Amino acid sequence: MNRGRWLDHLPPWLAWGAIASTGSYTGGEVGAMAVPLLAGALVEWRRGNLHRYRRLLELAALAVFLFQAATRTGVLATVLNTLFALCGVRLCLPRELPQRRQVLLMGFLLFLTTALATSELDFLVWSLLWVAGAAACLMEFNWGKSARLGQGQTHRPAPFGRIPAWTAAVAVMAGGFFLVLPRLHLGVRGLPLGIQSLTGLHAGLSDVVDLSGSGPIQANSDVVMRIIPVQGRQREAQRAFALLRGMALENLDGQRWELDPNTPSHHPWGRGFSGSFPQLAECFVSPDPHSVVPLPYGRLALEPPEGEQIRGGPGASVRWWLPVRRILPLRVGVEPRESDPEPPPAGARRLALTTTGPLTASALRFSRRAVPDDLPAGQLAAGLAQALRGFRYSLDNPSGGAADPLQDFLERTRAGHCEFFASSLAIMLRQRGVPARVVVGYRLGPWLQEGGYFLVTQNEAHSWVEYYDAQARGWRTEDPTPALPASTFSAGSFAAAFARLADTVRFSWDRHVVRFSDEDQVAGFDWLSVKVGSLARHRRPELRAGLTSLAVLAALAALGWLARGGLPFLPSGVPGSPGAIPEIRPLLRAAGGLAKPLPGETARAWLARLRGTRADRAAQLEALAREADAVAYGGKGRSALARLAKEEARAWRRQP
Repeated sequence: MNRGRWLDHLPPWLAWGAIASTGSYTGGEVGAMAVPLLAGALVEWRRGNLHRYRRLLELAALAVFLFQAATRTGVLATVLNTLFALCGVRLCLPRELPQRRQVLLMGFLLFLTTALATSELDFLVWSLLWVAGAAACLMEFNWGKSARLGQGQTHRPAPFGRIPAWTAAVAVMAGGFFLVLPRLHLGVRGLPLGIQSLTGLHAGLSDVVDLSGSGPIQANSDVVMRIIPVQGRQREAQRAFALLRGMALENLDGQRWELDPNTPSHHPWGRGFSGSFPQLAECFVSPDPHSVVPLPYGRLALEPPEGEQIRGGPGASVRWWLPVRRILPLRVGVEPRESDPEPPPAGARRLALTTTGPLTASALRFSRRAVPDDLPAGQLAAGLAQALRGFRYSLDNPSGGAADPLQDFLERTRAGHCEFFASSLAIMLRQRGVPARVVVGYRLGPWLQEGGYFLVTQNEAHSWVEYYDAQARGWRTEDPTPALPASTFSAGSFAAAFARLADTVRFSWDRHVVRFSDEDQVAGFDWLSVKVGSLARHRRPELRAGLTSLAVLAALAALGWLARGGLPFLPSGVPGSPGAIPEIRPLLRAAGGLAKPLPGETARAWLARLRGTRADRAAQLEALAREADAVAYGGKGRSALARLAKEEARAWRRQP
């Protein structure tokens, strides 16, 4: 099996893995991209020769492009599929060096299109793998040609073992450029969220609550928000952020709750903090298709990042002014309140907030059985919620497919998810004359000790009820859902610990790398300037004198090393060249001034020229040349060569 030819498959496959890691394409799309590469691998494995079908394969690649263009798949998807098709065609055909370079170039273009569309930590791993794979291909392309200069002698294999060190050097160099180059935020990622969150039966925030939806609800671990409390205020933040309000749904159509765009906001919030109203936490809000910013109850002070604005939106929500495609920090201060003062709804608005549909008689029967007396709104809501908490929480949605889901939930299954509990309580309160609405948002997620923050995912999406309490002259909340199962992140298993650690690493990557801005650069340079300035102004003269002396000694040592020939000779590209054999370098330093190696010259040729300058060392130089050839092309050990080269270097230094 030809290892070199199998290396040609590596760059496009690594580019495919990078594309799959972004989560921007469905499983079917990613699978379709792999088909041409699988075909090329099959032909390679079977050692087939499809040269006679070359035109047919090229027409197939053209058909892929035309089909993508005709169906308006999108520019990026069309480019990716066409490049994968061309890679597959080239891998199925016989390849010489120019064609192998074409495969590498197409793999680079595939990788480049992905690099512009993601900034996730997973992609860093694929980037390093791609650099290593491309280095292996380039080494394979050029090593054989260089080794043939050994005039038919057995030569060493390509030094693939050096690739990890080269890749690490590239990563370090890229990190340096990252710190000093200007920031550039493109924001062109195809999908801001995972594919799961776009399907209807996965957990997540929605602007509609419909009890008729059938089928179980699947887990969805897409991150919504990470909440970092101010030092020492973790418990206070845990209480304040227990419920994160998203949107209020006031329009009831049968058993379906929808947004009312005329719902007035009752969440007072402003910018900036003061001594009496300090910051409580910093929230890192992930992109959301609704642009909703989930926030706690109470009087709020919000400080969004520079250049970003927030506004009030439908359903008394708080939203970003423009849709965002990256995680944004939001500093939050909270003054908890039991209720927000607001005039009671009157007229048409009160009528709308107490109206129920014809399919809600079961709710009235249940409410009369649970709380027969007409009580104040607060006591009535608490009594009804207590009765509902005797039901069972379930994501299997056993009543979703029933003709009357509400009746089936209250009178038969007595089990369901939070939307059934919240909708039932809101309808029962309306039937008893209390203005009520369903609210969708999130409950506070688990505390991740590894990262020092609360994690809120789409699995924490939740529904509860807001009702108007005339005695308190404001809206109050009531959550009738029984205790929900603990988050998988809270388990004591190894998988849960690994998940917590993985999320901490991903968040650190986004916080300290992806969001590293020009302001961070300026702050870093300012910090460095202050440190250097404070050192220069240090009051202890002996410390300054010691540091100065140490710097002078280091500079003199470096100059002496350079004067002695300390700079290593770089390989000239020929495996047997003098600079490519480390053991000969002492002789190069000692005698290189009399016979400097020529470009492309082998060690034997250079030593032959060196013999012409000192006839008395001809025998020793010939023995050294034979040993160098044996090491460079025969794979012999290096100890004898190192000993001979050092003896010869000492002889040349003793030359008068």
